[in-house]
Amino acid sequence: MANTAREDLELLAAPGHPNVIAMPLVFQVDSQGQPRPKLRCDACGGMIEDYTGGIVLWDRQGETPGGVLEPTFHCGGCAAKAGGAPPGSMPLDLFMLYLVNNIHLSPGVLEQAGGSVKTTANL
Repeated sequence: MANTAREDLELLAAPGHPNVIAMPLVFQVDSQGQPRPKLRCDACGGMIEDYTGGIVLWDRQGETPGGVLEPTFHCGGCAAKAGGAPPGSMPLDLFMLYLVNNIHLSPGVLEQAGGSVKTTANL
């Protein structure tokens, strides 16, 4: 019998699987039972409901070509508590545009995908 997704995740998270990391991109089920993509704040653990004031930062010290940098997401409240956006951080809305651009989702591709969002959201 096949494992459930949760069982697969538990197996991967077991000792000996150091490449499994927590990710701030999650799906939160809304009041109608639909999963909705959300970002989780790495500082407080809450869901980032509003991009305003939210920031993304990553440690660029020791970066090398081909290296992997892991972003840290902070909600507006946590960024403000920390004294504002530190040098080298990026506003959350700008980061999302940067991401879309760098994975080559052109406006035409996004427009095409927009038609299937309603269908996909009802999975």
